[in-house]
Amino acid sequence: MRAAIGLLAAAVLAAGCGGASHPPARHSAPRPVQAACVDRLPLDTLLRVPDGPRRPRPLILALHGARQSGYGLQSYTGFTDDAPGYLVAYPNTPHHNGFWSPNDVPALLALVDDIGRCEPVTELYAVGFSNGGLMAIALACRAARQIRAIVLVAAGYEGLGRCAPSQPVSVLDIHGASDQVVAYRGLRAFVDTWARRDGCAPRPSARREVEGITHLRWHGCAGGTRVEHLRVAHDTHGWPSITDANERMVRFLRAVG
Repeated sequence: MRAAIGLLAAAVLAAGCGGASHPPARHSAPRPVQAACVDRLPLDTLLRVPDGPRRPRPLILALHGARQSGYGLQSYTGFTDDAPGYLVAYPNTPHHNGFWSPNDVPALLALVDDIGRCEPVTELYAVGFSNGGLMAIALACRAARQIRAIVLVAAGYEGLGRCAPSQPVSVLDIHGASDQVVAYRGLRAFVDTWARRDGCAPRPSARREVEGITHLRWHGCAGGTRVEHLRVAHDTHGWPSITDANERMVRFLRAVG
């Protein structure tokens, strides 16, 4: 783990430029939301709504990396297309430096309330990339009663501050073993710590999979939560090169939902 927050800040400047290869993003045409409602959303948020009748749906906050944008993350990942049945919101950091801060938790919860006035929301999840991963962790630390699970991709974790979740929160972490921005070694220690927070058994099971993936899963976690980690052998700092990365994330959210 790096010695100072400043080192992380300098490192994650590259977060908007993913190091891992990924297929070109597909573009869906979800049902449009009333323009007046969208105009009210703070953080210049892009809200993607599935086709079909209006009904309560789970919401995923998709949180971009440093000096990226919500629009950029949607295009970069193609995540909307692989999350059928979910509302997916792509907000933008309110800070001119392009970074999220853990102190932005209230702003994101206010955004969720505003989205709920546009489209009814059931459960809340977050998927965070790089500095957006730090933001997703902050949500789990400070708003555990509101958020059911988080997915972390090449996530930053330094500068979080005190983390004392009021209840267990499920976590899926995906990280490249060759990440040159957020070193893998410190990240693995962070996931171990989260498993202890969730009251999981101390030693995870391990399974080797295709595409250089080592899948770790902690068992016996409190409240039926799940803590899992995918170590991707050759990935650097970017969206996972795994063929079905988005689908894996969505399967995890469905499993804990």
